[in-house]
Amino acid sequence: MSSNRSLLDGFKRDLGGSLLIYFLVLAFWLLVSYSLHWQHFFTGVIIAFIATLLWNEMTAHETVRTKFSVRQIFLFIQYFFCLVWEIIKANIVVAGIVLNPKLPISPGVIVMNFNLKKDLARVLYANSITLTPGTVTVEMEGDRLVVHGMTKDHIDGVRDWYLLEMAKELEESGE
Repeated sequence: MSSNRSLLDGFKRDLGGSLLIYFLVLAFWLLVSYSLHWQHFFTGVIIAFIATLLWNEMTAHETVRTKFSVRQIFLFIQYFFCLVWEIIKANIVVAGIVLNPKLPISPGVIVMNFNLKKDLARVLYANSITLTPGTVTVEMEGDRLVVHGMTKDHIDGVRDWYLLEMAKELEESGE
């Protein structure tokens, strides 16, 4: 770290991004700790602050500031709830497959193109696939995505999954 700048310069450089990272880390901490006791909350505040400082240090060379609109926030919330619903549905399907005495699996891999331009939208979509039981994103390179599925239905479902369109809409709303 350069002696010419302080640790708090990152906050000044990208206040929006710093606040976003801070509140995301704090929310994750509170979710994982599962307690609103003042000690848990205080620890989360400190950890979120340190994580944000480290994030600022890692992105210090970037000149682009984080920008997001109110529409993007609403689209992300909608995306999040749709993803949670998909995870619940997939858990039920996978549990049915595992509990079936015949274990009807037919694993496979697909390679598909997904035209997302921004890294954040790409990572969001690839992780959404992995978070959904029965599918795993194996590789992501350029516009190509390699996905492993537990059954043929899982693989076919990834090809025309509506969350890809939602991720595109989320990406486009930021331009």
